[in-house]
Amino acid sequence: MTICEKLDIMLGRKHYKRVEFAEKIGVTYRAFAYYMSGTRKPKRSVLERIAKELEVTPDFLLDDNIDLELTSEEKLLKRISDRGEDTTDAVRFLAKSHGLFAGNSLTDEDKKNLFNVLTEIFEDSVKSDKNSGK
Repeated sequence: MTICEKLDIMLGRKHYKRVEFAEKIGVTYRAFAYYMSGTRKPKRSVLERIAKELEVTPDFLLDDNIDLELTSEEKLLKRISDRGEDTTDAVRFLAKSHGLFAGNSLTDEDKKNLFNVLTEIFEDSVKSDKNSGK
């Protein structure tokens, strides 16, 4: 996994916007955009600030043979993206789901019922796919 991929994932996990992160580590957004695109590698001093802010080592960021362990959500979005499909709907759905399950708007019983409904929708979808030959 490249430094660009690692940075993209870790920024997302920490809810950093690229502009905000560039500012935090003391570089221009343009310089950080070059790092994110793989056009340029950061100087050692900048790399150390990036690593410190993301709570990893510089060597971890630089070693393309070391992968980040992806969450289930990240794996799902990567598979959708790798197929060339737009992830916008999935991202919105996951964000709303996080809000419903983590927020205080639903009781524990409501959360269980919502989970059961989603499971039923999934199972119906799988049956439908099998019947249609997908």
